[in-house]
Amino acid sequence: MPDEQNHHERVIGQFSLQAASYGKLTCSMASDDRRAAFAALVGAMPDDIALDVCCGPGSLALDLAPFVSHVTGLDLTPAMLDQARAAQASRGIANAEWVVGDAFRMPFPDAAFTLVTCSAAFHHMRDPRLALTEMARVCRAGGRIVVRDVTPEEAKSAAYDRMERLRDPSHVHALTAAELAHLGEGLGLDDPRLHGSITPDLPFDAVLGTSFPDECSIADLRTMFQTDAEEGQDRLGFSARIVDGVLCVSYRQTTAIWIRP
Repeated sequence: MPDEQNHHERVIGQFSLQAASYGKLTCSMASDDRRAAFAALVGAMPDDIALDVCCGPGSLALDLAPFVSHVTGLDLTPAMLDQARAAQASRGIANAEWVVGDAFRMPFPDAAFTLVTCSAAFHHMRDPRLALTEMARVCRAGGRIVVRDVTPEEAKSAAYDRMERLRDPSHVHALTAAELAHLGEGLGLDDPRLHGSITPDLPFDAVLGTSFPDECSIADLRTMFQTDAEEGQDRLGFSARIVDGVLCVSYRQTTAIWIRP
């Protein structure tokens, strides 16, 4: 428990620093087409009662809100929920609410939701299977459990983790697509449907805006990624490259969708 508590404190510390810049970054990646495509992918329906776990600045929860009856966003970091409330107000969305809470011990009764999602968070967890177990607990029979996260190639996994821990000390391990697929075994869930994708090119300076390393400087990070892009070897696992003169990165990600029988 002390180790877990220390990690929770590290996560809260990092994401309190990142809240505003991360909110801007996720907003810059959104579009009406991408929102509609994700809602269709997860089968969002007008009568769904949705929960977004580790919701951060509320981007995914607010993207789902127009397609469902109600959505609750849960996050460990109050500063992230402040960003979510501000985004909700700016978008004029009424059917969303925000709860401070732990993904490993969620403050909701069994079978409270029909759609339970989590995006870009499992790589910050020491025990993502425990979070998936909780997501299954609060999901009704016949409901959908959706996890979307970065999933580097197996050959790049170790390099990705080393660099990401340097860039963001709250990072633990980015699951490969195979590891994510196996995460639900023994939890009474159907085999997941897997959907792979690659993020749009992200200007690395925008990513650096969400970076608060404690073992190197921002300048060090930029130099490492610039060198990796120029050499074209992808030694860091981030697909760093120069696009129209701008240093960019992109991420392989997987969306896993389980049905609770």
